[in-house]
Formats: sequence, structure tokens, C-alpha cells
Amino acid sequence: MRMSNWSRHILTGLGVIFSITTTCTQAQPLGKINQDLVEAVFVEICRLNIQQPDMVMRQAILETGWMRAPFLMKRQNLFGFRNSSYLIFNQWQDSIVYYKSWQDKHYNANEHKDYGGFLKSIRYASAGYMEHLRKIQWTKSCPDQASIAPDSPRTNDSPATSTTGE
Repeated sequence: MRMSNWSRHILTGLGVIFSITTTCTQAQPLGKINQDLVEAVFVEICRLNIQQPDMVMRQAILETGWMRAPFLMKRQNLFGFRNSSYLIFNQWQDSIVYYKSWQDKHYNANEHKDYGGFLKSIRYASAGYMEHLRKIQWTKSCPDQASIAPDSPRTNDSPATSTTGE
């Protein structure tokens, strides 16, 4: 069977795409988990009184690979928030403040008994997202709110963000 130049070009292009895809999708080691950072993220989620804190923590863990994924962590963006590009926060705490304001605006626990259903309904969660969240081993719960010391006035501030990311 004789191939036209056009067919060879397409097959060559597919080979290049395949090799790029296999190269880019190979797992890269992310290094050791910084347990202090993971704990600090959860403390901040609790301090801000975010609803469904265990699920929100699992979101941060999934999105950032236990706070180790360079793409989001260099943007201080724990939840992969984006407009036309990924948001960039001055510090990771600001991304939690942003999540709180986003949740306050969009989530009503009386309307959405299932947080996963809520995330799907607003297209935050894609197919399989909730299954991934449920597999994450996170068993901690927030302490009594009275025992959480407000160490900064961040809850009333607007988080500083930039949209100059990718």
C-alpha cells in the first residue's frame, strides 16, 4: 500500500504528539510532604469557618498533590482557581480567603445537602473528581471554633490576586 505525502505527514504528526504526550504525562516525584504546611492549611480552613472543611481540605490536597505541585504552589493557589488564567495569590492563605468568599457566594447548605453534588452542579468538579476526593485519607476535623485564635485580620481583607498566570 502506497501512502500519500499527506498521510505520512499526519502519521508523523501523530507520532510527535504521542511522544510529547507520553513524555509530559510521566509522573514526576514531588518530594517529601511538608506536614507542617498541610496542617497549617487545615488550621486556616477551620479558622475561617469554611463549610465542609474536610471536603475543602481534600480539594486542596487533590489540586496541589499534598501542597507539592509546583504549578499551583508557585502561584499560591491551593484550589486551582482561574478566570481566563490561573489566579496568583501573594500567599497561600489568600487562596483560602478567596475560597471562603467564593463559597459564601455560591454555596447554600440548605439547598445542597451533598457538597459533592454542589461542586458538580456548578461545574467545579468534573467526572471522577468526587471519587478522587473520597479516596484521600483525611480524617481530621476542625476543633471547637472558640479554641481557634484569630492570629491575623485576614478574614476581613480582600485577598491580593493577579491573573497574569498561565
